[in-house]
Amino acid sequence: MTKKEKILEATLELIKDHGFHGCPMSMVAKKSSVAAGTIYHHFENKDDLIMELYHYVVGRLVKVAEAEDDVELDFKSRFMRFWHTMKRFYITETSFQRFLEQFYSSPYFTEGMQVKDNPWFVWMRRFFESGIKSGELRTGARPEILSIMVHGSIVSSVKVEIHHNKKINKDDINLGEIAEIVWDGIKAQPS
Repeated sequence: MTKKEKILEATLELIKDHGFHGCPMSMVAKKSSVAAGTIYHHFENKDDLIMELYHYVVGRLVKVAEAEDDVELDFKSRFMRFWHTMKRFYITETSFQRFLEQFYSSPYFTEGMQVKDNPWFVWMRRFFESGIKSGELRTGARPEILSIMVHGSIVSSVKVEIHHNKKINKDDINLGEIAEIVWDGIKAQPS
């Protein structure tokens, strides 16, 4: 791992626990075991670090999704792999989802950023476009809407699992069923 990656990973963990305002650069230096001067060599200031971290997080999401996708499979299998892969990733790497929630609710997420495509949403749009083109997804469904709905179901299930784990285990609830229900709602309907 490069020094820059160490800084990004340390900042990600600190933001998860303390929020944007609760992690000064001195704390980032200590957590990453990198000298403060080195941090400023890579990032102009904290705002620059947070913006770079956003791009890092989005890039990692794309890498995780791409690594598990197999275009040789039927789309339902690809969909299930995508859904469960991203759910596992968000559960094991809780700092990623927490960061995105904070970022999207912050002044960093400007109007200009909101209308600009990011690689994560571009990847999901292409993923769902391929399902539509294969005929396995509903005709007339917009890939952007499918991306929002499916990703939202993943994030919601992750939050429930993290925050209500004891109740889920006690009631023997399998959150993986959500993927099946979502699939039933987006798959091509018989004519």
